[in-house]
Amino acid sequence: MFIRQLIQSTRFFIRRTSFSAFPTSVTRRNLKIDRSNFHFFKKDIFPTVSTTIGLVGISYWYVYNNNVALADAPPKSVEFETTEEPESKVQIPTYISLHDGTKARLIGLGIRTVSFLRMKVYVVGMYIRESDIDMLKKWKGYDKEKFMSEDDESMALSILDQPIVMAIRIEPVRNTSGHHLRDGFSRTITHRMQNGFMSEEEAEDVLKAIRELQAHFPKSVVKTGTALILTKEPNGTLRMEYEGKYMGSVNNVWLTNNIFMGYLAAKDPISKKAKKSIADGFEELLK
Repeated sequence: MFIRQLIQSTRFFIRRTSFSAFPTSVTRRNLKIDRSNFHFFKKDIFPTVSTTIGLVGISYWYVYNNNVALADAPPKSVEFETTEEPESKVQIPTYISLHDGTKARLIGLGIRTVSFLRMKVYVVGMYIRESDIDMLKKWKGYDKEKFMSEDDESMALSILDQPIVMAIRIEPVRNTSGHHLRDGFSRTITHRMQNGFMSEEEAEDVLKAIRELQAHFPKSVVKTGTALILTKEPNGTLRMEYEGKYMGSVNNVWLTNNIFMGYLAAKDPISKKAKKSIADGFEELLK
């Protein structure tokens, strides 16, 4: 409202002043302006109008830059809040929209690096649906020290066993391929299969689920700044989206949990910094 009134006042001032600048003898039919009159208009009116317009611009900049609460300027939406990953300086959303229209809040984030050169590959963020935070608080079973244990995964698995929605968001910091990401997840899951205990029938089901998962990854280049999102549904189904496009789902609880456990593993998680950040995030959310 403040900006609108200022602009309207400026327009009124310009209309009034521009006509009063001419001598009274000048009419629309007999528009004769001598040099002195023109100089008067040029010297007196243009600076005044320019100053007024400048004040409008400065006022608008101040309101926008300082997020002043005005009737015509609603507060910035949480959809545009970001959190910076310290090592890569990449900003990722603090909140994301899920496919059902609900919001998920960032728990923690970190950088995925490879080789002894620690080449940065992607920034990962782990999210929880906002409406599920209270449910997890009622659970009252979180223990950060146990979560960070290097020989006990029961705390992380207990969280994943809850009927809540969680999501992993992956944003490359350099161009990569869907095949590269697919192979990385496949190795992680296969490694966890080898270290786990399951029957032959369970192993066959997991291998089938892995093949389904592999088929859902993007076939093209996964560009810097784009987002691949893996969502754990309350029933354990894993849903994959790339840049808002639905890629497919896999209905295997073991596979879903162990995709997430790749980042929460007791030993050698995909990103140690992400695990630490997620542990801190759960502590903050559930206190």
